[in-house]
Amino acid sequence: MIPPRLIETSYSTALPDHPLRVFTMTGARPGPTLALIGAVHGDELEGPLTLSALMLDLDPADLRGQLILCPAANSEALAASTRRSPSDGRDLARCFPGDPTGSPTEILADLIARHVIRPADALIDLHSGGGPIDCPVFAGYGDAPETREANRAMARAFGAPVIWRHPAPLADGRTLSEAEANAIPAIYAEAGGGIFPSAQVLAAYASGIRRVMAQLGMIDTAPEQDAIAPLRVTGNGDLDAAILAPVSGLCTSRIHLLEKISTGQACFDIIDIDGKLLRTVTARADGIAMFLRRSRWVSKGDLLMASAVPADEGP
Repeated sequence: MIPPRLIETSYSTALPDHPLRVFTMTGARPGPTLALIGAVHGDELEGPLTLSALMLDLDPADLRGQLILCPAANSEALAASTRRSPSDGRDLARCFPGDPTGSPTEILADLIARHVIRPADALIDLHSGGGPIDCPVFAGYGDAPETREANRAMARAFGAPVIWRHPAPLADGRTLSEAEANAIPAIYAEAGGGIFPSAQVLAAYASGIRRVMAQLGMIDTAPEQDAIAPLRVTGNGDLDAAILAPVSGLCTSRIHLLEKISTGQACFDIIDIDGKLLRTVTARADGIAMFLRRSRWVSKGDLLMASAVPADEGP
């Protein structure tokens, strides 16, 4: 009997209308287990679109090992097109390892940790800037000693034009911090978001996953990498500690993605609806602009920019 191409397992969450759907694809030959996650944030569509296409395109006969696919990690937020879970206002990317007796998002994090991340030998978490934020295509990884070399190798193999190294320890609550706590090699991908992801970004994600699979020995062939060496940057990457809007209003950026910025440089102007300048926001440190506000209206406390610095040693 030919085994099913995909096996779906549905896990009950605190929200009956939003089970956690996990798919497994087992290859014809033994090999490692790779976990792939999308839509930890519900306004980031690149992950679900990429992983849904991968499940259709990949033939288990060509696969060594197993894929664990979670295309819509937070289906409640995905249905609402919001970064946070509507039920409790929590950010799933700040809730790992979760709590089986906690809030709906904490229960969801616990399920993902137990059934997606911990059974894996490696992890790729697909993110993007979502609705309001723009960023370049990049692969990020943590620098913990136990997984550093494997993380670096995965980030290089992904083939993004930018690689962002995060010094250990990673901030708590992330999928990558959960992987790090269990000595599981892991990377994440980011790219400019929006409500209609570009074909170029989806192709970059699909190619990146296949290159990592080839690097792990799961498939024999993968798309070639760009011959241009990636830009390498470092920094904690914590958007919770980035530059936030000091007032509400219409925002105009004076800088561009990957532009080098200097301490005190004027980066954003925020004006009132009557045209009066409310505030010019300046950079707090030298660096490279990695995340920039896309939406023109900002409310006080919204993210405006996050930056990194050139890596002192290449990953």
